[in-house]
Amino acid sequence: MKTSVRAHQIAGLLDQAPEGVRVLSLDCFDTLLWRNTHAPHDVFADLELEGGAVWPRMRAENRARRASRVSAQGEVTIEDIYRQMWPSADEAAITAAIDTELDAEARHCFGFAPTADLIRAAKAKGMQIVVVSDTYLNEPQLRTLIGRAAGDEVAGLIDRIFCSCEYGVNKHDGLFEHVLGALGVPGEAVLHVGDNKAADQDGPEPFGVHTAHLVQFDAECVQRLRMEAAAASLIDDRIRSTAPAYQPHRAQIALRENDDPVWALGHDVLGPVMHAFAAWVKDEAAEMAERTGKPVKLLFLLRDGYLPQRVFEAAFGAAGAAVEISRFTARKASFDGPAAITNFLTGQNDHGRLDILGRQMLLSNVEAMKLCDNRGGKAGQRLFAKNALHPRNVAKVVERSSAFAERLCAHVRNVGGVEDGDAVMLVDLGYNGTVQNMIQPVLEERMNLTVAGRYLLLREESFSGLDKKGFFDQRHYDHRVLHALSGPIAVIEQICTIEQGSVVDYAPDGEARRKASDVKGGQNDTRDRIQEACVAFAGEVGAGFLTAPKSDDAECRRAMAGAILARLLFLPTASEVELFQRFHHDVNLGTSDLVQMLDIDASTSGLRRRGPSYLNDAYRIYLPGELQPHGLPLNLALFSVQRFGIDLRTSDFQVGQVSFPAFVADNKSQTTIRVSAHPTHDGYYLATVPVGAGRFAVGIQLGALCEWVQIDEVGFYPVDGFIPQKEGERATMLPAEVVRDGMHEQASGLFRCDAGALMLTPPPAKVSEPHLLSIVFRPLVWREVAEMKQAA
Repeated sequence: MKTSVRAHQIAGLLDQAPEGVRVLSLDCFDTLLWRNTHAPHDVFADLELEGGAVWPRMRAENRARRASRVSAQGEVTIEDIYRQMWPSADEAAITAAIDTELDAEARHCFGFAPTADLIRAAKAKGMQIVVVSDTYLNEPQLRTLIGRAAGDEVAGLIDRIFCSCEYGVNKHDGLFEHVLGALGVPGEAVLHVGDNKAADQDGPEPFGVHTAHLVQFDAECVQRLRMEAAAASLIDDRIRSTAPAYQPHRAQIALRENDDPVWALGHDVLGPVMHAFAAWVKDEAAEMAERTGKPVKLLFLLRDGYLPQRVFEAAFGAAGAAVEISRFTARKASFDGPAAITNFLTGQNDHGRLDILGRQMLLSNVEAMKLCDNRGGKAGQRLFAKNALHPRNVAKVVERSSAFAERLCAHVRNVGGVEDGDAVMLVDLGYNGTVQNMIQPVLEERMNLTVAGRYLLLREESFSGLDKKGFFDQRHYDHRVLHALSGPIAVIEQICTIEQGSVVDYAPDGEARRKASDVKGGQNDTRDRIQEACVAFAGEVGAGFLTAPKSDDAECRRAMAGAILARLLFLPTASEVELFQRFHHDVNLGTSDLVQMLDIDASTSGLRRRGPSYLNDAYRIYLPGELQPHGLPLNLALFSVQRFGIDLRTSDFQVGQVSFPAFVADNKSQTTIRVSAHPTHDGYYLATVPVGAGRFAVGIQLGALCEWVQIDEVGFYPVDGFIPQKEGERATMLPAEVVRDGMHEQASGLFRCDAGALMLTPPPAKVSEPHLLSIVFRPLVWREVAEMKQAA
């Protein structure tokens, strides 16, 4: 028998065992004992050593193994390792250090429940149980650890333990010869189960041992878990130094039977994050109740609070109420005087959307246009803001806002089940607690409520002083981390939301009135499956634990969730990107605007035209998802730049330049110059030539550089707008008129160039500010290698 099994199949493995099998042999680590961390060396973070013990402990083991090869000792012991780590230490100190490591192992290890079930089933059949492990621990040490982590009952069912360090040989190189000799049985009488194919299947095979390779995770899950550990280290510098890369969700993920990527995203990724968030909310509500002396009513703010409420209910039963209060409706209820209106207007960018401003201030389109004298754009917006503060208009807005606030309070009473004088906790994803800022004064004044807000992620840009906390906030991560995580967070919003339009008003009895939902059915179906998988995870937390590891506490789950979230936001997998390509983001604010979640073609174009500096200049909803098809280095660069706030400029990326001849001419003269071009992405180069305010024509002699060339862009940009300076700012490109001489088009944008091939662009017409000519091209066949390498 030679087979492989998934974790959920282990307990029934004996049903497949051949006749004559009398011994069940088990690998120890990652088969019987699992760790609450990503990798074995994460455990070393618990060892107290200045600067962290992980690296010194790993290096000591490497030295011990090199020494054992020189001495032909074979396998090393933990004593050998610590003598390498502290050569001058006495035996008492070595023993104390080993005891500390064994305590750390016992704290992080746990018995894997399906393997324990297999042991019990084997014992019920009268089989002998042995553990065969490649380990630097000896038999007494390993048996004690099994008892501490899996319990005395399981340890008592194990008849023999074979440790590689006591035999000088590992499983792959012949340990099973010693095992069979000690047991006095032929290989055909033994079924061995383990997670390492080389050690646990290839090693026993020559001795006739039946084997089952435990496949813990599929390939993508293995990658996700590695990237989660990497993300953990990037957002928290303690990880893998003085704190482990915690992964208490590993066992439950291994037991997942559904391999659909959509289900895996909900179960393996969103499930652990949302369950940990729900558990924290539960603890926070209990703390608030004790502090205030009042029962706390949880109010999950729809739409994004929909999934958090479902997860809370799945994990803990009753989950409070779902109330529909959006930024749009909270703002409409908050205009209690000129100061509130002024604050709103001064916080608006010059977007020129009078429809948004008017609706937000409870004005009809006719009234809004009257305030701006029927002007549009930024000028109209500025006039709107000025006239809106006229006392007559202020009175109108305040009166309507007061009536709206009464309807909103009716919603809180009748839908939320809240009575005057209650304590309530607003629960939402975050990220600034804007709804709480606007609605708390209304609820306090009109209902005498005690209000708190608890958020998945809280990143206040100005500190409100309100009772607010985030599952992730400045207590756990610095503001650069919180800012970085907030960037692509729309991904989480779209997964967590409910399939319905956003609330825009309330009936007198508080019933929510919504705008129609414009999100397509395919997106809703995908989101539903993600949410079902997430809820399924929440209902089974702890699956796989025979006994929960001692290190699996609230802070462990928070660290795990932070790593998972950071990994999804910045290091998505190919299947996740494919999934999110179907999604659109609902802008809300009373509009029906939808924005595509990610546009890979747009990022490809941006990279080709601007190179790596595009990462700093681009303002996209989910840029990491757009970059994923271009390779991990770009995602890591973006993650690092945003997490650490690294000041990188466009000029920092301009290396490997080439140059070629060109001329610039106006109506008076012509000058020959050399134009520099630097690599961008995918083999493309960018060259820019200043042309003044529509003054100069430019002639580019591409034939001196290339025999074959692909042209991506030839256009004029304002000099000041070529590199966006703020979010939402986009430079407008004026397509250039191009006259080609000696350039023979073989396909769209693909040219074969004569040696003197010239591309001539007349100056842009009717421009009053300085512009530059941007040429983005990809040389396919260089004319001369020497000239290609010539520095600008």
